[in-house]
Amino acid sequence: MTKFRSVVIISSLLLLFILTSAFGNQGIAIRAGHILTISDNPIENGIVLIKDGKIEALGQNVVLPADVRLIDANDKFVMPGLIDSQSRLFVMDRELNESRTIVPELNILDAIDPFIKEYREVLAQGVTAVCVAPGSRGLIGGRSAVLKLNGSKNVDRMLLKADVAVKAAVGMSTNNEFSSLTRLGHYSSIREALIATKVYMQGKEKYERELAEYNRKKAEYEKKESGKDTEKKEKPKRPARFRTSPANDVLAQVLRKEIPLQVEAHRVVDILNALRLADEFGFSLILDKCTEGYLIADEIARRKVPVIVGPVSTSFVDMPRLEYRKHDMSNAAVLSKKGIKAALGVSGRDGASSKFITLAAALAAANGMNKDAALRAITLTPAEILGVADRIGSLEVGKDADVVIMSGHPLDTLTQVEMVLIEGKVVFERKARQ
Repeated sequence: MTKFRSVVIISSLLLLFILTSAFGNQGIAIRAGHILTISDNPIENGIVLIKDGKIEALGQNVVLPADVRLIDANDKFVMPGLIDSQSRLFVMDRELNESRTIVPELNILDAIDPFIKEYREVLAQGVTAVCVAPGSRGLIGGRSAVLKLNGSKNVDRMLLKADVAVKAAVGMSTNNEFSSLTRLGHYSSIREALIATKVYMQGKEKYERELAEYNRKKAEYEKKESGKDTEKKEKPKRPARFRTSPANDVLAQVLRKEIPLQVEAHRVVDILNALRLADEFGFSLILDKCTEGYLIADEIARRKVPVIVGPVSTSFVDMPRLEYRKHDMSNAAVLSKKGIKAALGVSGRDGASSKFITLAAALAAANGMNKDAALRAITLTPAEILGVADRIGSLEVGKDADVVIMSGHPLDTLTQVEMVLIEGKVVFERKARQ
């Protein structure tokens, strides 16, 4: 009897495993009235087919498998998950600001707290990914990362991309007071760090050449010692060990264009200083905040430097702030019309502020930004700037199935998010009110 019971239990578990696996691999099809692909023309009355967490097909004539789960969104808008590229989510504010000024070796991932609950209200507004960076009190403050809001408590499973950029800041005021000499000191300190890194790189390359030559001579010496060659040969001397520097190793990646330098600069002179540094050292530059960028848009456009604009409205930040003295809500529109790749960020007071990303896009559109460009600025454009456009940012075959279903057009302030999927898994669904 015991043996029979064991067989029944094992058979039941096996059946449960098979059914669970089959359900887990079940495809999902979203039948939508309006599909905003972002990367291409909108699709009316189409279908998005999802399998194994990826978009398998989309269009008006998609053939549905027999076992697919169908989500009816006939009167809804379907679009890719939203991205806040200036988020404070998952990080306490005090951990965003360093006590030292040049610390590129720091990694924001070491400060991430996946148990912060605010992500749920951000997710409920259609945000599926955020870029989190160190703060602005240090001149060079460490490396940023892109995270998914998939509900995991494991940072590795949340992580979409590490080492997105090295965050820097120039011209940030203290207590709303600032002098030209202090601003010049910020620029000079960053420049000195980059010059020191070039010297470091040259020293490291020299050491590696000398070490390779030493290893060659050592091999020849040992070969002669073990053979019958009686010729006296002096034993080669190993070069003095090179002292490595974690900070310089990271900045060397910047100078080799392996990681962009994302420079927060608000006022014209600070933006120009960031551009001067990129001109001199040749690194890949991302301008962050760029509050007065509209005043020198031609200079930015000429260099083809991407910009993460934020905040669109100063209502998102603590005011008054010296940096926002000449803030203009048409900034994103001016930059975009000049052909500059411009993403939008909330740049809010805390992590929960990321839920206002569609409001930021709506405000940008209301102040002159093309509506399609505004939608792209919170989806595909930040994905391109942050180097994750192969995975997210638009609805395309082969990309992650990070999808948002909305009751109306995303830029309509009355629109509600009905459902959010991340890699084909429903992570938020609005419940009907009783």
